[in-house]
Amino acid sequence: MTTTREPDAAPATSPGAWRLRALVLVAYCINGFSLSAWNVRLPAIGDQVGLDAGGLGRFLMANALGTLVTIPLAGRWVQRAGAPRAYAGATVGFVVAYAGLALCLHIRSVTGLLVAAVVHGAAFALTNVPQAVLGTEAERRVGRTILPQFHAAYSIAAAGGAALGGLAAGVGLGPAPQLVVLAVLAALARGAVGVALRTEGALPLRVVPVDTGTPIARSAHSPRRGGVWLETSTLLLGTVVFGAALSEGTANNWMAPLAVAELGVDEARAAMFVSVFLVAQTVGRLAGGPLVDRLGRSTTLVASAVVSAVGVIAVSGAPVLWVAWAGAAVWGLGAALAVPVAVSIAAGQGRSAERIAAVTSLSSLANVAGPPLIGSAADLVGLPWAIGAVAVVLVAGAVAGRAARRFA
Repeated sequence: MTTTREPDAAPATSPGAWRLRALVLVAYCINGFSLSAWNVRLPAIGDQVGLDAGGLGRFLMANALGTLVTIPLAGRWVQRAGAPRAYAGATVGFVVAYAGLALCLHIRSVTGLLVAAVVHGAAFALTNVPQAVLGTEAERRVGRTILPQFHAAYSIAAAGGAALGGLAAGVGLGPAPQLVVLAVLAALARGAVGVALRTEGALPLRVVPVDTGTPIARSAHSPRRGGVWLETSTLLLGTVVFGAALSEGTANNWMAPLAVAELGVDEARAAMFVSVFLVAQTVGRLAGGPLVDRLGRSTTLVASAVVSAVGVIAVSGAPVLWVAWAGAAVWGLGAALAVPVAVSIAAGQGRSAERIAAVTSLSSLANVAGPPLIGSAADLVGLPWAIGAVAVVLVAGAVAGRAARRFA
């Protein structure tokens, strides 16, 4: 009888396992650096084409539209074509998006910016899923927990990207030349990683047919009709990841504009708030493994959400500058572990690739759909209150994280 099972773990000493780990680390670094480097230039992008907070929100909403269209397809493409090929497709999308954004800024075309943002959103969704799948595959091959390291690498590179974006602003470099550099980086660096992944033969986690001669009973986590999206574990983990990713996306996109508008700092200093957030997030990810082992994964999810909520409230309601600096650090620490821990829980269940795709797709959605909603809300209630509302979503994530303990 034909049955299914996950492939056996590769030996921890396999050279291929460490090569795959290195490639995934580089992929996360490129993605984090590129996204943060141009996110901190949102105030300059708005100034160059005459967009207020609501206009920037619509710009980010176009980004979200690209993600919304791509999310249902990303997991299926990874499952059918393989993560390396999906990553290569996302690379083409990023090159087109960055070049298009630069051109439209140069000619001051708001419509063109919106179209390029749609392409960027699609590429972002398409890269998040294969990266996560390859990360869990590398963790399986190495034989120990390394997934938080990839997220730490993302944060380190993102901090560098934010710092470089702030430096570019400080020396008067416009965002358009910076986007051209990002297009070249995507073509060369991401292209090289994509070629290496296909040469390595790094396949995504799959459920493969195996003839064992005996049937395997349906597990408690086997998907119902309709797929893993309708299962309780996916919904709970998705709620946690959505809140955490919304929090992270809000910090990356709106912390700098908030600092400029409410705290009276210039663009270069405002970018440093994002760097503080990302450095704190990195520290939490590098040092968080023993904490997860001690507290347990479910408790870690709850604690992460609560700490993030405290940081959000501190930044959005800061009466003085030092409170905002401290809030950015607390916010970053709280945002450190929720996503990698939730993905690890999903990877430990049946049909890993589909579950990982579902959970990380919600992360992609929150990263790009949340910030434009913040911009729209800012038009109604003001930017501090709009950002502060993220704390409510984080509290919902804390409740979901507690409920998810039976799956951890």
